Amino acid sequence: MLELLHMLILAAVQGLTEFLPVSSSGHLVLTQTLLGAREGDIFFDVILHLGTLGSVLVVYRSEIGRLLRFDGPALRYILALMVGTVPAVAVGWYFKSTIESLFHSPLFAAGGLFVTAGFLFSTRFSGRGEVGLAEPWEPQAPALNKALLIGCGQALAILPGISRSGSTIAASLWLKVPRAEAARFSFLLSIPVICGALVLQLSDGPVVGTHWTWLVLSALVAFGVGLLALRWTALAVVQAHFWKFSVYCVVVGTVALAILR
Repeated sequence: MLELLHMLILAAVQGLTEFLPVSSSGHLVLTQTLLGAREGDIFFDVILHLGTLGSVLVVYRSEIGRLLRFDGPALRYILALMVGTVPAVAVGWYFKSTIESLFHSPLFAAGGLFVTAGFLFSTRFSGRGEVGLAEPWEPQAPALNKALLIGCGQALAILPGISRSGSTIAASLWLKVPRAEAARFSFLLSIPVICGALVLQLSDGPVVGTHWTWLVLSALVAFGVGLLALRWTALAVVQAHFWKFSVYCVVVGTVALAILR
């Protein structure tokens, strides 16, 4: 039962930090190290990401439904998502072994939090910009060169300690994407990446000795907590409080380094 408790704690950490711009991967690596539980278990991490994927599908169900009309604006938006996905796919495919080895390094994860803090703090100087809250939502795809740059931020966030939402939203804000759209594009961009990570992990073959009921329960916890964190982050972006998460990242990174050394 202790293993189940550890899995549920990790699921809650994943759900909370996947959408808050504080790096879920970094928090998972550090929490796994402190608990001595499932350290470097990439498959378990992917299962938790699958739970948080469900959060995106629920919160942005109307946007997804709008994109499934496959008209001109929807197709341009889907193309932008595809272009934004390419960097992460390339990095994940060609550097899979190297990246997985970094998930065994809590020191690297702690250091990555300072990189995330830098991204987040920089948005304080990006200007308030447009909010972009028009309803009902109509797809307004960022230019493909902007989508590619945002995707490069997502590719960097494959490394533990670097926040995916933090890097992609920060890049979007600096590229003058309206604030609400920056959050929306970032979270929709997570869908193909998480699905791709799951497929890539499953390609390694069946997982031995895994209690599937516990995995499903962990995914559900990540899903529920993720719903709350996703809405909170989107609100923080719109209200221009996004940069304040940098303080948290610096504190956690400093404490983690002090403990690990």
